Amino acid sequence: MIVSTICTSPPIAVDALDRDFTRADIQFLGLDHSGASFEGRVFLNNPGADGSTGKTAASGYAGSFHIFGHGGCFGDEGHCEVRPRRTYDPRPAHHLTPAAKTVIATEAVSAALASGAQALTVTVVPVVTSLTEKCGPGDVLRFELVRIVTYR
Repeated sequence: MIVSTICTSPPIAVDALDRDFTRADIQFLGLDHSGASFEGRVFLNNPGADGSTGKTAASGYAGSFHIFGHGGCFGDEGHCEVRPRRTYDPRPAHHLTPAAKTVIATEAVSAALASGAQALTVTVVPVVTSLTEKCGPGDVLRFELVRIVTYR
């Protein structure tokens, strides 16, 4: 098992979360998927999580998401640069437009809030599943924003 650089979010305040929810999601926005393929194992309030941490409620495990990476750039210079498009451009988005992933984490968020946590941290352990000669296992996890959303 190859574990890439682990990422832990800054504390996310729970004050704004509706406590009477029926579903809670952890959303990752702006995910880069240009490199290696990996499983992102998501843990709440466990900044020490690593590749050997069990996927159990006791360890704060909330779920996983998977990235099918592009394996690095095989084209000419500038080939993999994502250029913005006009709002009503009918062409499909660039193949490397940043992705979004949602982990349904109702039980994990409920347990963390029930424990009296005043803030939540999200730790993602990226377990690399596929490499190419154009990408290595380091720093495969890159995203713009992580947030917790609750629904009634």
